[in-house]
Amino acid sequence: MDRRLLVLIVAVVALIGVVNATAFAYRWITGTINIAGPDQATGAACTGFYSSADQSGIDLPSVGTNYNAQTYGSNKINVETGDIVCNWTKDGKEYKLYESIKVTIPVTVGSWYIQDFYGFGYHTGTESVYVYFRVDDDAADSSVLTTAYLIIRNPDGSEIARLDLTQLGDQTSAIEFQPGQAVRLDLYFDARSESDIQSASVTFKVGVYVTQESGEAPTIGTSP
Repeated sequence: MDRRLLVLIVAVVALIGVVNATAFAYRWITGTINIAGPDQATGAACTGFYSSADQSGIDLPSVGTNYNAQTYGSNKINVETGDIVCNWTKDGKEYKLYESIKVTIPVTVGSWYIQDFYGFGYHTGTESVYVYFRVDDDAADSSVLTTAYLIIRNPDGSEIARLDLTQLGDQTSAIEFQPGQAVRLDLYFDARSESDIQSASVTFKVGVYVTQESGEAPTIGTSP
């Protein structure tokens, strides 16, 4: 190919590119996220799940005492804890609050009440925090469950609120916590007893939202 012809073709392509170009005005975001360790957590950051039976001597109310209770036969409740979000030392012993828990409950058909399977508390801080529980993924399986509630209680057993786990988005009002306070968590559900049910698994997810601002309830869509 004649070198002059090649140069001409390249020049034409370049001109076409200029004609079809789009103009952009450029703006940007930069960000810095400063992350402290769990031993520095205070206020809303020092809230989370715990079991006083699993952490003997913890300086929070006695809740979560049935975290490994037997349900039927040799079957037991199993609670797996997530990451540590707050820890502190008392009398030379370290205590922890967890970001999340995953509870597995083996049962048979019928009605079940799971009492005090875990707790949720607030340890280090100087002001109130406000806690909301919300159904982020529901247990709406009509072929298995007819009723399913998460019941939030004071350590003395008095009821604070309950969530209908079959209703996506069901949410409690704000529950105010002072430092050193906690709630216990109970479950109640009815598993259908039709003869065609051999075995089944039903899952759910409850989000727990904590803020230091009164009246700032989470809105739909804030679930991670």
